Amino acid sequence: MGKLRQALLWLSAKSDEKQANDSSRKLTAVAAKLFRLPNLAENLKGFAEVAKFHETETASWVSPADLSKREGVPFDACDIRHWIEIAKMADVPFVDAREILTLTESEMSALSGKVKLPEGRALTALAHGLQENADVVSKELEGVVNLFVSESVNEDEAFEKLYDAMDDVPEGWMVRFARTGGSELKVLAGAGVVADRTPEIRFSNDLEVGPGWVRNGNRRRVNVSDMRTVSAAAEGPGGDMTFIARPWVKAARYFVTNDPHRQNTPFQGKGVWPAEWRAFVEDGVVVGVSYYYGWTGEANQENAAIALEVRETAQRMVDVAMERQLWPRYMDVEHARRVRNPRLAENEQFQEGMRIFGRETVSCTLDFIETEQGLMLLEGGPGASPMGGGHPCSFAGCGGKPTLGNRAQTNGVAFRNMPHVLVGDPNTWEDGDRSGCILTWDEVHELAMSTPAPSL
Repeated sequence: MGKLRQALLWLSAKSDEKQANDSSRKLTAVAAKLFRLPNLAENLKGFAEVAKFHETETASWVSPADLSKREGVPFDACDIRHWIEIAKMADVPFVDAREILTLTESEMSALSGKVKLPEGRALTALAHGLQENADVVSKELEGVVNLFVSESVNEDEAFEKLYDAMDDVPEGWMVRFARTGGSELKVLAGAGVVADRTPEIRFSNDLEVGPGWVRNGNRRRVNVSDMRTVSAAAEGPGGDMTFIARPWVKAARYFVTNDPHRQNTPFQGKGVWPAEWRAFVEDGVVVGVSYYYGWTGEANQENAAIALEVRETAQRMVDVAMERQLWPRYMDVEHARRVRNPRLAENEQFQEGMRIFGRETVSCTLDFIETEQGLMLLEGGPGASPMGGGHPCSFAGCGGKPTLGNRAQTNGVAFRNMPHVLVGDPNTWEDGDRSGCILTWDEVHELAMSTPAPSL
């Protein structure tokens, strides 16, 4: 198991590196074309308008500290701290979270790592384009460039803050960015190699990697260079970036089965997954509940009763948010509202999705874990919208493949994925036989009231 964990973390790191390099290549190629087009000024204005809209929209979102004091305000759907505040208002138990580190945008930029621009024809074209259009570029970006200018940072002092933040974090805790969990934790949890204790993988006497942190020698530091973290920081509101520490909560139930993600690989075998659930909320109503790790779930009396409890618990939080008019916002959806695309304007499914995920309603996902103390809120996030956001989990494939305007149907309870669906491969997300996998609410009620099967 130790070698498997090491291999998975190494593959995750290489995937992050490849993704960063691929993104920089694409950006360079696009920029090379941008700065050589005859309508350069118009393109630059459009780019600046999008950036300005992002800044203006996210600046209107209320902070987690002020959420309980306000009504009729939007907030960041990706920030776990907001959902914890709503759980407090609704008297819903939650996994604790402690703020341990705050970085400025400039510090985050300096510490998260810089990707080298790829060499080649695209970079050469970009350089020529900038030289040829230097006057236009300077003129059109004047007054906008302040959106992207970072203040100078003492990188040594900023780096030391990463170590200082971990000094008071107990052993056995995890660390994450407020807007997302790190890639390494997602990879390990998805492969079922985490179990009931914090995964701490040793690579050498001087290097150990844990969830959200790295130990060098006898000191740990917060990991801020994870690709999921960097992306979430870039996509979120401006201002300070906050990292939190959380206790590693032991689940009340664990399930052992073959890991479909490792099938037909040298690492194939069984994994262990905790009992976790996701509630899907549309326009103020919990419309669906899914077992989080869909390849391990089962439609039985016990799970049906818990699914109903998840719905009731999630609805309590949603009711509080609706009553106080606390509106979760997600920038991918907000940007989509601005697009003047005839195909989208004529797409009824897309327009209906935009209505459901409106600006002044509560549409989101809420995740819960079964603990020995009962259900606890694990985290919350954006809904499963036409523009992405929350993963459909065991509902993957319901309604067909995710395409423009088409999203998963998340109604009822999805106890497990349909047999033909591999959750990690969207190409398999076709609708099919849902029997024994996805049930209607009436069927779930009937199953919950049935006599439990005798234990063997």
